[in-house]
Amino acid sequence: MRVRFKMEHQAGAAGREEIKLTGNHESIAQRIWRYKLHYIIVIPAMLLLIIFKIIPFVSGIWISLVDYKVFTGLFNSQWVGFDHFTRLFADPIFRKVLVNTLLIKVMYIFICGAAAFLIALALGSIRSKLVRGLFSSLFLIPFFIPSVVFAFIFLYMLSPSTSPFLTTETLIWADPDVFRPMLVFVEVLKTCGIPIMIALAAISAKHAAVERQASESTKSKLSYMQMNVLPALRAVAAFMILQLSTLLSTDFELIRSLVNPLVYEVGDTLEHYSFRISFMMMEVSQSAAIGLVQFGIQLFFTVIAYFIVKGNFLKDLFNGYASPSAIKAENGGKSIFGIAIACLYAIVVIVPLYMLFVYPFAGGIESIGSFFSFWNVVSYIVIDLLAVFMFMFITVTLAYPLTVKRLPGRSVYKLLLILIITMGGGLISEYLFARNLNMVNTIFPQFLFGFFNLTAVFVLKSIFNARYADLKEQAEAGGRGELHTFITLFIPKIWKPLLALGALQFVVLWNSYYPSLIYLANVENYSPVMQFAQQASSGEGNIRVILQFGAWLSLPSIVIFLLFRKWLTSEVFVSSIRKL
Repeated sequence: MRVRFKMEHQAGAAGREEIKLTGNHESIAQRIWRYKLHYIIVIPAMLLLIIFKIIPFVSGIWISLVDYKVFTGLFNSQWVGFDHFTRLFADPIFRKVLVNTLLIKVMYIFICGAAAFLIALALGSIRSKLVRGLFSSLFLIPFFIPSVVFAFIFLYMLSPSTSPFLTTETLIWADPDVFRPMLVFVEVLKTCGIPIMIALAAISAKHAAVERQASESTKSKLSYMQMNVLPALRAVAAFMILQLSTLLSTDFELIRSLVNPLVYEVGDTLEHYSFRISFMMMEVSQSAAIGLVQFGIQLFFTVIAYFIVKGNFLKDLFNGYASPSAIKAENGGKSIFGIAIACLYAIVVIVPLYMLFVYPFAGGIESIGSFFSFWNVVSYIVIDLLAVFMFMFITVTLAYPLTVKRLPGRSVYKLLLILIITMGGGLISEYLFARNLNMVNTIFPQFLFGFFNLTAVFVLKSIFNARYADLKEQAEAGGRGELHTFITLFIPKIWKPLLALGALQFVVLWNSYYPSLIYLANVENYSPVMQFAQQASSGEGNIRVILQFGAWLSLPSIVIFLLFRKWLTSEVFVSSIRKL
């Protein structure tokens, strides 16, 4: 294995030298012609991005500069310039919401990062590969439960009138003193499995590299700090830095499910506030101004995070030779301690899973047919699958040009993709765009806006470059065309991570009720998760039946997780970091 790796490395180095020598004699026009496939292949995806991302974003800029009125239209509304921005920063409510968002996000980043670091070290010290794998899989399961279902579990568990655990009369979710820490705790518990897996993979990569390259005498000299602590610390640092790119973004559906007017002062966040003033108060221009403030701040941090991670942490996130089985835990004492720590966290994770999948079924399985129809479930599964197919097409065609380091315009192309990533999903501008196309009260927004997760483009590119960049350069040095390389090298090497990315995208689409909340008025057309959200917030019905409904809704995502578990690597999960 070591000899093969060395031969491939030498061949790749020779290929790079040959490409470099050839490139020195090529003009930009010649290189553009040489790589013409890369410019052609992105055209369909870029057209979709222009239509469904850039045009709504540009219209949002215009909306923020006029006094938009629904009945007068966008271009007939009165021009007010930067008045909405002035009013925004003069508004004490907005300033409070901004502070809330920053505090919640910063608390989440540090607590989630610290927890992931400690638990990854605990898992890394466990000698049994099977036990280590079971723990890491268990810690990932909450991520695959819809946010509204996960929130309802904690609403039920911590409500004095329904809780099977608490006897206090304190309304925890209505107490401003504890709401923010509890919200962060729930969000950390739901998502912490991802940074744990990223840190554990970094430890695995270090062990694999030492096993592959170091001599026996060198291995014996390497300390626990070098083998486990530093790799995990670097991986968690990369996770925390990437989280800064979403500094003003939170889990909208989780917060909307938990927050209430009694705790708005400490729990109202930017996205939730923007939703309220745009769709409940109809202050459309003010909401658009909030979106631009969010975009500007997050673009700044996204660019900083991108260059920091690219320059210092890329190999900690993407390593083509890492395998969880590569960890060699030799100290029995550390293994016992690691199992103890992992068991403690496992208990915390198992409690909400028990409340969802065991507790409501203790008295038998109830009929939940009144909550949704079979054909509604089938139609949304089909819609989401079609959206995932388009997502994979867009991802693979946008990622391929990024595998060519000498592609003219590559830096501009990357910057454009980063800009579009930061645009996110504008609440009001995308809604107005869909309304102008008569897509409101149809399923098309669920389908069309499910095409995009451009973070996956950079993830797929990084996975390929980390593992197969040398093979790509060998093919180019050998005179193989870019189309030939795309078909015979790129697709065969990335189809597994591409399918895994598609599986994650399906989970995101299935678990979200946001499109139904925004675009649908007919209750019968709501997505199954939106129907759950409506039932859970109504305060009516049998709690056990609602929990059973939530359990059935969570099954598709968990089944996908179990089916794709082998391919859902830490590298693939990086694509979900911006959604945490």
